[in-house]
Amino acid sequence: MSARLRLYAAISLDGCLADDRGEVGWLHPFDVQDYGMAGFLAGIGTVLTGRATYDQARGFGDWPYAGKRVVVLTRRPLDADPPAGVEAMQGEIGSVVARLRAETTGDIWLLGGAAVAQACLALDLVDSLELFVIPLVLGAGLRLFSPAGMPQGWRLEAATTYANGVVGLTYHRA
Repeated sequence: MSARLRLYAAISLDGCLADDRGEVGWLHPFDVQDYGMAGFLAGIGTVLTGRATYDQARGFGDWPYAGKRVVVLTRRPLDADPPAGVEAMQGEIGSVVARLRAETTGDIWLLGGAAVAQACLALDLVDSLELFVIPLVLGAGLRLFSPAGMPQGWRLEAATTYANGVVGLTYHRA
């Protein structure tokens, strides 16, 4: 069985992955809750991300994806000393995902950002959406779903509510 491509992300109530500056500081008040990240990461063999998200994660201090293969979609060279397991890849997204499915033990985490997620969704490459809806309306920002996206059907598998108002939703392709 090939690896599943899992989009696992926090989004605002109005569907944004990041604010209009591309930042995620609005998530910090919700960081104290355990949303099951350790269990999720245990099943992940490869993290797939875009260059802007990679660059942002490099600024977080300790590398948050230690021990994982991280594939950065980029046409530019990575920084001089990327963390262990990080590699750059370029090419058509469908071909990259097909290669990763064949090479990965475990699943593939589609970390983002918005452009990579939208491209994978548009090509119907995503096997599951695991979304944590944060009870904030940003009004503007980098949206998970493209307004020009194609209609897709998803089947709800699970819904979890948290005391802080966050709702976790897991969908699989219908």
